[in-house]
Amino acid sequence: MKRIKDYIWFILIIAQIITGTAAGMLLLSGSEAGPEIVNTSVGGVPLDGLTPVEAAEKLLEYYREKTGNGKIVIEIDGNPFTIPYTDIDVRVDIESTRKALEEKLPGNELEKLFYGTGKTVDLIPAFTYNSGKLQKILKELLSHYEKEPTAESYEIRNGALVVIPGESGIRVDYQYLEDRIKELIFSSDEQLKISSGSSEAFVSIPAVSEFNEPFSVIVSTGRVKLDTGLAPAAQDRSKALQGLVVENGQEFSLKSVLDFSVFKGDVEKDLLNRMATALYQAALPLDGIRIVSRLPSKMPVSYTEPGFEAVIEGENADLTLKNETGKALMLFAETTDDAFIVYLVSSGELKKGTLSSEKKDEVQPSVITIVNKSLGKDETRVVSEGVPGFTVYVYRTIDGVTEELYRDKYQPISRTVETGEKPSTPDSK
Repeated sequence: MKRIKDYIWFILIIAQIITGTAAGMLLLSGSEAGPEIVNTSVGGVPLDGLTPVEAAEKLLEYYREKTGNGKIVIEIDGNPFTIPYTDIDVRVDIESTRKALEEKLPGNELEKLFYGTGKTVDLIPAFTYNSGKLQKILKELLSHYEKEPTAESYEIRNGALVVIPGESGIRVDYQYLEDRIKELIFSSDEQLKISSGSSEAFVSIPAVSEFNEPFSVIVSTGRVKLDTGLAPAAQDRSKALQGLVVENGQEFSLKSVLDFSVFKGDVEKDLLNRMATALYQAALPLDGIRIVSRLPSKMPVSYTEPGFEAVIEGENADLTLKNETGKALMLFAETTDDAFIVYLVSSGELKKGTLSSEKKDEVQPSVITIVNKSLGKDETRVVSEGVPGFTVYVYRTIDGVTEELYRDKYQPISRTVETGEKPSTPDSK
């Protein structure tokens, strides 16, 4: 019985403790807490014991000086750059900061009891800045790191096609940098370190090709000899041809690329004809190249066989070709001391034939007689031998099948003869 009584007293004591504690908690929860700030700072500024209004006044004075002297330091590859707060119009919103403080205060004495025992809370003040000014400063600091990607390019070196791979570019992610800097404003560490080689602020842009398929094969060439001293002019005039792309189905006009008016005088006009001939001879063997407009010479020329020249003569003269090969073609020109060479490059092999010609239908030259008084009456002298005219038949053979492409007619060159003056007769006057 005695033990039972002891247990009853023990239970009663525990019940009283619980009841008293609950009553105290209820009383604390029903009473409003005082306005004092406990265990809270803003930007490292302690505000314990202050009311939100008093805290706002203290923060206003502190941040007035902070915004005037504060700065962000950006270290790029070890080189520091400073952005003063004043340059980007940093301003602390004291009213919003005060409201944030009030939201952190305990609502009653019970909350205050446990709030005061927690660890210190450090708030970041509410602030604004000029994003446009910050972006402008960042671009001034970092724009020289940016690089546009380059596509692959092509060259002809000593008769061989050289492919130069494209390079990736670099873009600066200015929004990423702005977000990082925003995190650092009024923080304990106002320094941002970035590396151009690894930072997320530098975004790599992969190189892209300008073309659907890379050019890889020289499919045809045309070569015409040059007279001594013409190489520099040929190299200069042919710059417009380098890397020129003629898409499948596209018509190509030499006049649209070369300014014919810069070829002045007989020597340079002859050079223009040689350049046109080299292009023509490169295009003619390919199956699928249609000759839209091409003018042959009236007389055979010295730099190529008859039937294989293209001359630019007359008001509307041009060399016009249409690419119907099924693939794009890229043009290149190479000049040596004694030759001008045109290359046609494609993404793969194209069907190509061999060219041949045949002279037919010879026409004898006429004779021009000139009287030369210094010669005897029966004396004659040949001034120039004539050249017979003829027709050239041009053929192309592909896969063992020969077709006639066209016929060019060349006029005969007259034979010139001098003769002595005939003696006068009684009937002559």
